[in-house]
Amino acid sequence: MHSEHPGERDALREKIIGLGETSLHKSYYPELQSRLAELERFRALLDQTHDAIFLIRAETGRLADVNASAKAYLGYSKKELLATPFADLISPSKQTQFSEFIRDNSNLPSESRQTFTAPLVSRSGTEIPMEITVRSVTFGAEQYVVAVARDITDRLHTERELRIKESALESSTNGILIADLTGAVMYANRSFAVMFGYEREAAIAGRNLEVFFADPTVGEKVTAHLLDNPAIVQETVGLRSNGSPFHIQISGSVVQNDAGQPLCIMLIVMDITERILTEQMKREAYTQLGKNIEQFAILGDHIRNPLQVIVGYAEMIDDPFAEKILEQSRRIDDLVTQLDRGWVDSANVRQFLRRHGDGAKPPGETFFRFSNWKEEDR
Repeated sequence: MHSEHPGERDALREKIIGLGETSLHKSYYPELQSRLAELERFRALLDQTHDAIFLIRAETGRLADVNASAKAYLGYSKKELLATPFADLISPSKQTQFSEFIRDNSNLPSESRQTFTAPLVSRSGTEIPMEITVRSVTFGAEQYVVAVARDITDRLHTERELRIKESALESSTNGILIADLTGAVMYANRSFAVMFGYEREAAIAGRNLEVFFADPTVGEKVTAHLLDNPAIVQETVGLRSNGSPFHIQISGSVVQNDAGQPLCIMLIVMDITERILTEQMKREAYTQLGKNIEQFAILGDHIRNPLQVIVGYAEMIDDPFAEKILEQSRRIDDLVTQLDRGWVDSANVRQFLRRHGDGAKPPGETFFRFSNWKEEDR
């Protein structure tokens, strides 16, 4: 056997014990350290996320690993969680549905993600609404399910508030209209559609404000006003889909974002036709009342003038019946005097009603007037 050179034997020895330049230890150890450091960084990243992450063994349903957020949400230690089937963390009301969901999606490809909404139950018994996204993965020969659970408490609260507000808009007896900053309609509630004679709210979307007013320039004036002012309250004449006008009161404002920038325009519309007609009837009644009062005054004069003639003739007659004529004349004069007093009282009442009860518009701020209809139309 050919003997090896002493130098070759030493090099082989150093390589085997890990001291040589090409030793396996020196070649792979730095790479191993780098991989471990990378895993540590990835682990720290997972622990920093607000989502709870669960690694579930597909065969048993038990947890293989969890991140820090999972422990924080549920109040369990990592050791306790790893000893618990993931399905036991699901609210009892959703456990059966979740098990069926996992079974139905267990054979999906790894790139496929499915979402399930269910509450997770913490150690204290509190149910935390979660949106759980699951994905199948394979490590080595074993199959796992990665479940990422996101707390949707705030989202559900926001959605509930939006539903309440939407329901309030829909159930309002006043017409509510939302338009963009150019005046194009984005939303109209049912009351607005009925008020203006449209069968469906969808038929209103996209129309410009001008089509809802008898004076087409009103829509443009309202939009321009609200872009420079916070609100508007004004009476004008609306126009139904069939072309018939009717009296309305609009209250408008600009919806702004958190930065104070305008987003859209909201109008609340009231049909005030009945009120306008009532005010018109009042004005007509007061006018007639004034005419009646004047007639009372004229009637008194018309009665007194011939009465004075009768009294004068009776005083000149030397007859027993003359005294009876004078007595009845005094009674007639007393009645006319009472009518005069009633005329004065009626005039005072008329003045009071004109000041306080003639249907005058209640005090309030009117930012500008744009109705150009004749006085008798108002």
